[in-house]
Amino acid sequence: MILTDTHLAEGIYHITFDWPVFFSQLFGFAVIVWFVVKYVVPPVKRIMNNAQDQIRRQLEESEAAAQRLATAKAAYDNAVAEAQAELERMREEARADADRIILQMREAAAAEVERVRKQGRDQILQYRRQMIRDLEQDLAAAMLALTEEKVREQIGTPQARADSIEKFLEDLEALANSGEVPRQAQTERK
Repeated sequence: MILTDTHLAEGIYHITFDWPVFFSQLFGFAVIVWFVVKYVVPPVKRIMNNAQDQIRRQLEESEAAAQRLATAKAAYDNAVAEAQAELERMREEARADADRIILQMREAAAAEVERVRKQGRDQILQYRRQMIRDLEQDLAAAMLALTEEKVREQIGTPQARADSIEKFLEDLEALANSGEVPRQAQTERK
């Protein structure tokens, strides 16, 4: 079949309606639409509603999870801040304890130094007193020895012996005379 220009011109622009076919197709289309609306749309709508509900629940859960995460992060940040504050407080307490211990040790060391100094001074004074006693004893012994030597030298001569005997006798006589006066006064009182 060979198409000519006139044939093409008639076929393209020549539309005729076949009304019984049109109505049958329209009825078939209406049945398909009714079937889709009656049986396909409700399950699809339910599925879509379920999907929307599920997505809504997931969004709500996600928001709740985000809130829980924010709360947990805030709690974590608070815990970290509290831990840092506690650590700083413990450091300050440790510094204060160390300072107090150092002060106590310095005071104890100063007290010990003072005790050792006092003990040393007391010991030095004791050694000094002992040395003075020893020196006094040595001096007394030397003086006695020197006096004895001088007396022996002086008494060793015959003239010195005679003078000493005479002096002794004079002292005895003076003592005897002085003893009589008090005896007479005692007898007169009686």
